[in-house]
Amino acid sequence: MLSTNRNKIILLILFPVTLLVTMLLAFRPFETLELVGNSEQLFQPFAYCDSTEYKDSCSQIFEVRATQEEVRFSYLLGTGPMYPYAGVSLHAPDTSYFDIRAFDYLNIQLTSLSGKRLQLHISTFATGFTKPQELLTYRYLLKEIDIDPKTTEFKIPLSEFSTPTWWFNQHKLTEKELDAPEFDKVKVVNIQNCQLLGRNIKDTISVSRLTFSKNTQTFWISLLAALLIYASVISLIALKTGTKQSPNTIQIKYNPVSGKNQFGKELDKVIDFISSNYSDPELSLRKIQVGTGVSESKVSALIREKFDLSFKQFLNQLRLNEIKRLLTETDLPISDIAYKVGYGNISHFNRVFKEAEGLSPNDFRKKKLSK
Repeated sequence: MLSTNRNKIILLILFPVTLLVTMLLAFRPFETLELVGNSEQLFQPFAYCDSTEYKDSCSQIFEVRATQEEVRFSYLLGTGPMYPYAGVSLHAPDTSYFDIRAFDYLNIQLTSLSGKRLQLHISTFATGFTKPQELLTYRYLLKEIDIDPKTTEFKIPLSEFSTPTWWFNQHKLTEKELDAPEFDKVKVVNIQNCQLLGRNIKDTISVSRLTFSKNTQTFWISLLAALLIYASVISLIALKTGTKQSPNTIQIKYNPVSGKNQFGKELDKVIDFISSNYSDPELSLRKIQVGTGVSESKVSALIREKFDLSFKQFLNQLRLNEIKRLLTETDLPISDIAYKVGYGNISHFNRVFKEAEGLSPNDFRKKKLSK
């Protein structure tokens, strides 16, 4: 029995641990794709600006630094373009793409010397439209972020990136003509200048981390739901098992409990002694040891193995069964019945009986006699 209980405990612990490991492997909630801040450079850096359109009054980029640990560039917006621009692109190498469809957020840590509002771009392949060798045909997704010295870290849901109207107009397309953004084929991630910055004002943008991550809330909710279902199933099993082995099934009259030929001589001695002496208010493990020669710890273990009850629970059930018989088969006063079965305190007796049966001894007698 002890071995069985130990196995049950091991299973109760093993299942949640197995469930957690399985869900971690299935969901991989902490998986990330690090473009900047990684020990391995996964991108090819390119600086860009409006210089191809405005030769003398174009924007300028200088002091470019792009490694796996940091992307930094300084720029100066030109006076010629109506909408000047300058930035750094992180390209997927060669013909490959960044696959970010499993992720939910773009996490970025950056600082800007003078800029207050920067632009982040994600360029994705658009089936039926994009020409792989022509970067401008990739779908353009934009997100602007406001920064200040105190706000340098951002966790941006990918759902907040959207294609600007000018991109559709430029390519003579409507949003309905394209499917949802294909995040499994991201070609470029851009960090671009501040549009609010005045012309000929030098600014330096430094990115120390750029990572794509998952929404772990879905994982934790799923795990919690699975554990709640597991706990509910275990509770139902325990309830049914408890019902089958309910103490009420120990049908003991005045002196009927016998362990003959079931659990050995020691169990026989213990059961016989308790059955004969349960009316003693001072009955204890110590008295049982003296009367039977079986140690106190062994007495408790034998009762636990046979009835899955502690000594006190078994003794109370024994007494309660006799009390219920006397309440229904005799007209003895309730106080006399309590003393006869070993309860020296009437208040304690009433409390124990009501906790076990859900009603007082007097109400129990009335209910039984009215049937």
